[in-house]
Amino acid sequence: MKIITHIIFFIILLTIVSPALSLENNSFKWQIGEELTYKVKWSFIRLGTIKVQVCDTLTMGNTFVYHVKLFVDSNPLLFFVNMHNVYESYITKDFRLQLFVSEEKIDGITYLAEYRFNYTDSLIHTIMTDMEDPNVTIIKDDPLNETLLDGASMIFYARANSIYTRTDTLISFFASKLGKVAINFKGKNGKTKISALKKPMESYYVDGIVRMKGIAGLTGPYKGWFATGDQRPPLKAEMKVFIGSVKIQLEKWTGWEPVKAR
Repeated sequence: MKIITHIIFFIILLTIVSPALSLENNSFKWQIGEELTYKVKWSFIRLGTIKVQVCDTLTMGNTFVYHVKLFVDSNPLLFFVNMHNVYESYITKDFRLQLFVSEEKIDGITYLAEYRFNYTDSLIHTIMTDMEDPNVTIIKDDPLNETLLDGASMIFYARANSIYTRTDTLISFFASKLGKVAINFKGKNGKTKISALKKPMESYYVDGIVRMKGIAGLTGPYKGWFATGDQRPPLKAEMKVFIGSVKIQLEKWTGWEPVKAR
């Protein structure tokens, strides 16, 4: 079962956005060392945990990037799902994806996949290495016609833009697959309550439609709530997969201080 992976695909949609966002007039703040942990529930059943880390910064070529990791872990008490995945993303300040690293299974073989995004030559250079036999590799180049964001960059793109009121149409990218996603930024939406906070806090609201159908049946409408402040982490989200409605909620964090309720 790949339900949690495709929840990640939404919350952290691997996306292409054009044009890239300029941060000149945006108060969004990246925070090195930030770690956000989310619980994922279907009805009363906890499916697993999603964790997002901002690890560090570095320069790739002449480009300054943030190194972000996504951890996806299923609930060990569930017999029908066993998942422990890590996704690594290297993202520019304007959310362009430079490098994406993940493990992918093709025809029963698990590969370490590296996607390098060359905007100068308009190419995506992919190297996939068999994790059991490093001598087996798949190498290919695909056209790069848009500014690309991966899952991690999508969530940061949404965090930065949540203060606005507008609609974007995105083209999602996940394991070399593309699909359109509409996202409506609605600005402030009153107060939102999560169990990890004693009091409701001011939030920004987004909703939209996934206009494609991925594995696990991820499709249709979704909703999300973001905290106010400079970092604006996602507080909770709702979406649909083939088993029904799924809820995601922030439960632990480091490197972020919630804005105190007035």
